[in-house]
Amino acid sequence: MLGLESVSLELSGRRIFSGINLSVGPEESVALIGPSGAGKTLLLKAACGLIPASGGRVFLFGRDLSQVSFREKQNLVQQIGFSFQQSALFDFLDLYSNLAFPLKEVKQMDDDEIESRVLDLAKKLGLAEAIRKMPSELSGGMKKRVSLGRAIIHQPRLLFCDDPTAGLDPITASSISDLILELKSELKFSLLLVSNESSVIRKLADRVVLLYQGRLKEAGPGKEIEFRANQQWTEMVGEFR
Repeated sequence: MLGLESVSLELSGRRIFSGINLSVGPEESVALIGPSGAGKTLLLKAACGLIPASGGRVFLFGRDLSQVSFREKQNLVQQIGFSFQQSALFDFLDLYSNLAFPLKEVKQMDDDEIESRVLDLAKKLGLAEAIRKMPSELSGGMKKRVSLGRAIIHQPRLLFCDDPTAGLDPITASSISDLILELKSELKFSLLLVSNESSVIRKLADRVVLLYQGRLKEAGPGKEIEFRANQQWTEMVGEFR
């Protein structure tokens, strides 16, 4: 579903990461962890083609993004979903229109089909009663659910989630994790997740990889990962030194 081969990224002359090798298989969930500022979000964006890698090769569904035509790249990218850390909702559109946007732009469905799918998903997200609210009227947890819903409403084969529980209280964070797990079970997508929450990782990830000082290493099975981000990085990356 996703393959990175010796991928590197430089921005403004600064190396963010290099020699990144990573794969995500069908229906597999991989969590990407690392300290703040390590480049996790940038790696996620390079992996899905939102920003071009400086070196190496990125494969989506077996196709090298650097070797395909613009039209084919568009077709490949339309098979992924991306849930942003800050939700990235359109603040001038209500909840309904935010969810409907991918169906209009990607699937190009007719209005009746769009309405049916949007209302069905809003119910699953627990947002049916807020369907006409604007983003400014939504809580942080509700925005996260809308962002997740918009990312999966077109039924992608591969979902990228950038810290979906950041800034949320434990109860809301747990509900978001449960929702991702439920949607993944239903839609059978693969998942590449950025998170430093061990409870989220244990619930969602089959395996965990660690990004530290521009390098990537396997950290272990998701259910076995236990860490406190501010106290145990040195222990986890001891092999790097």
